[in-house]
Parts: sequence; C-alpha cells; structure tokens
Amino acid sequence: MSKSLSALAVEQIIDRIATGEFQECDALPPEADLAEILGVSRLTMREAVRVLKDRGVLSVVHGRGTYVAPMSDWTDLATIVEVLGKTTEPRKLGQQLIEIRRMLEVGACGLAAENRTEDDLVAMRLHLEQFDLAESLGDIEGALVADIAFHNAIVEASGNPFLRSIMVALHSPLMRSRRETTSIREVRQRARGHHVAIYKAIAAGDAAAAKEAMRAHMTQTREDLELI
Repeated sequence: MSKSLSALAVEQIIDRIATGEFQECDALPPEADLAEILGVSRLTMREAVRVLKDRGVLSVVHGRGTYVAPMSDWTDLATIVEVLGKTTEPRKLGQQLIEIRRMLEVGACGLAAENRTEDDLVAMRLHLEQFDLAESLGDIEGALVADIAFHNAIVEASGNPFLRSIMVALHSPLMRSRRETTSIREVRQRARGHHVAIYKAIAAGDAAAAKEAMRAHMTQTREDLELI
C-alpha cells in the first residue's frame, strides 16, 4: 500500500534531521517555505508537523516557530532508531545493536523456552530450513532474511508483546548491520550452529540453556563484527 503524502513529508523531515540540514534546537523554515521544500501543500505539511510534534521530534512555540527538539525528548522509538541508523558509524551501530540485542534476546529465549507452542517450534524449524536452503544456493540475502525471521520467531514465542514492538522498531538498522556480517561464509556457518543450539534448548523447555545459548550467539556476533 502506498504511503500518504503526509507520511512521505514526515520521512522527508526526518531525513533532513538525519543529514543535519535541520539541526537540533534550530527552527524549521517558515510554513510556506517548508511546504515548498517538501513539495507538498501547506495542509499536508501541517499534518506532518503535527505527527512529528506528537512524537516529540518537533516543538511548536506559538508566535515563534517550529523547532527540532533534542533527541532526548523524542518519544517514538522507531523514529529514534531510524535517525541513529543513518547517523551512527556502521561498526559502532553494530556494537550498540548487539548490546541491546543481548539485553532483550537472552531474556526472550528464556521466555520462549517456557511459553513456546508447537506452532512456534514449527516456525523456528522452517526458518532454520530456509537458512540452509539459502546457504546451499549461495543466496546471501535469503540467508539474512531467514536468520532474522528465526530470531523474530523466538521473540514471538516469548509471548511478550512489548518485546515484539521493540524488535519491529529495530528491524531496519538490524538488516543493514547484519547484511555485512552475513555476507561472510564463516559467519553464516557459526550462526547456524548457534541457531540449532538455541532451537534445541527452547524445544526442550530449558530456559537456562536457551538463555546461555543465545548469550553465546551474541558473543559470537560481536566477535564477527571485527571481521568487517
């Protein structure tokens, strides 16, 4: 489904913040000028500003103008992730993502071992098979998609909707970061071994083993960053 004009205008403003064209605490151009820059009507521009104001990205000071708020005031995780993904050096971004993944996914593994259903296990096995198929065909992008889908299936099996929401917000930078490491055959082979160990622990309902298996996988992933 195509995006609305206001959604596209929101993206344009966020992109300009990410590139530094619109900087923190600076005023945006006057209403007419901003609409022209974005190539939209004033009505569409106002809707985009309203959306970003609700996310804490913009601050409207009546009688003075609209300002870019400090990122510490932003309230929408997906917007924060999008901008950080575009402004952070790739290796540093990868390290930061692994840190947050270790915090979230180790716990998610423990919950998955306790709460997983047979359908969850079927989904995990499917993604493991898709990973193997992609690997046999030399399909790096397919292996990446299957890898991320396997991790998402674990989060789904945890049964915690907050975890799902956070991982959805992290999807784009995770794809960009992991695309580089997944391109290395040795990394894919190591990841596969960790995935199998994680799956077996979850299938066995062993929360402690599942958490330890994911912890080992995150350690391996951090070490793999050094290969880039």
